[in-house]
Amino acid sequence: MTKILAYCAYLRRPGVSLSPSGVNGAAVQELALDGLGLLYSQVEWPFDDTALQRYAVEFHGVVSHMFAQGAVVPFRLLSVFEDPQALADFLVAHHAGFIVDLERLQNLVQMECVLYFAPQAGPRPSGKEYLERKAELLRLAEEFVQSLSEALQDIGKEIRIRESKNGGRIFILVERGNEEVFRSIVQKLPVPERFARRFSGPWPAAEFLSDSVKAPQIAGQR
Repeated sequence: MTKILAYCAYLRRPGVSLSPSGVNGAAVQELALDGLGLLYSQVEWPFDDTALQRYAVEFHGVVSHMFAQGAVVPFRLLSVFEDPQALADFLVAHHAGFIVDLERLQNLVQMECVLYFAPQAGPRPSGKEYLERKAELLRLAEEFVQSLSEALQDIGKEIRIRESKNGGRIFILVERGNEEVFRSIVQKLPVPERFARRFSGPWPAAEFLSDSVKAPQIAGQR
């Protein structure tokens, strides 16, 4: 049985090249509608579980190829549709929202900084000590995020934070071409004691998509 695997949506324009092959060597095809393009492949379904890691690399290779040329709305690896008509119906239904987001994000990329608690040696703290320590760490994390926001105010168009029990993940929207400036600023920023950090990017600005565009990525999954 075959199904339709969607990779990403993008703004069509002269000079954009398509990736020659996708998951498991399948041909990458384009579905176009009024300035919007959507890449897909016809794939054997269900996927071979033993090959999922390779498929993920191949999938993201297609998305990265398009992202290098401009903004994309990336789908998830298992975003499959029953047939080409189902994908066409999807594109018609969400065309307007995709266009708006892609035009807004066309010259922007997403950079990320993950702040996390560094492992601490020593005896396990009591319940009260643990809560006090956690409150202090959260305060330090908030101060770091504030310092990061101030340091990036000249290049950061928008900052979003996703908290976790071990720290936080910070997403920064910056203009293409400012990636090295971002890295330089983050590297120079002091990290709070008992914390460590790592940063990555550029990535498609998935965290900054509107809710109406994010939701179909899940709706298209099987």
